[in-house]
Amino acid sequence: SDERQEVTTRRDDNRPVNGFQGKTVHIWGCGGLGSWLAEFIARAGASAITVCDPGTITGGLLVRQNYTEADVGQTKADALAARLRAIRDDLTVTVAEGSVPDPAVSLSADLIIDATVSHSITTYLDTLAGEDRTALIAQVATDARTGSLGIANICAPDAPCTPSELDDQAGRSVVADGALELYHPLWEEAAEGDELIPTRGCSVPTFHGSAADLAAVAATLVNMIGLHLQQTETPVSGTHLIALPHAPTGPRHHFRPAASDSRE
Repeated sequence: SDERQEVTTRRDDNRPVNGFQGKTVHIWGCGGLGSWLAEFIARAGASAITVCDPGTITGGLLVRQNYTEADVGQTKADALAARLRAIRDDLTVTVAEGSVPDPAVSLSADLIIDATVSHSITTYLDTLAGEDRTALIAQVATDARTGSLGIANICAPDAPCTPSELDDQAGRSVVADGALELYHPLWEEAAEGDELIPTRGCSVPTFHGSAADLAAVAATLVNMIGLHLQQTETPVSGTHLIALPHAPTGPRHHFRPAASDSRE
């Protein structure tokens, strides 16, 4: 174990995830991406993680979410909190009731990750982003067709735009760029066949994607976010686009700074 006194260097030393060490992190949405993000961040050395997701775990979710048969019937937040505590006994894990924590607590965190893909949560974040905050805000998502693309919108505390404005800026720029056609679906309405109905009688379609897809997308996005947390000056706001090796042809990574942020 790296807890032995003679071990002085972590096995993940000098990696992008070092940005999470000692940080207070909120993870909103503990599903296909959020459940994996939380585990990777816990292992990276965060000091405290708050999770919130009132959704209930069903057997079908085990195909791609970071849960086990023993978790079925529990809320995602409760089950994920137990898993994180089992990984590290020195990690402070808090379960927030409902979909979001108390705003004062959120504003004082080092990082808020929104993995809910919810329009109402984005509207709430837009309001929160305008307040005095220390929290870096990262909104993450994947594509409906393959679950092999990833996006992370990074909104720094001093960002001149809200999370939704940042996403709109990136969307207009990316969709107008033919070289980034691979990523156009992230801003387009799902086409017929892009989504699936997982069970008979289910009225809510969901995206395609396996545990291998989503864990890999989540891991890559964790590294991208970690790089921003490592920046010694004010973190750069902007949009990361990533694609797994088996995704359709196109650039594997592209970063687009926020429109008024010329730093690379």
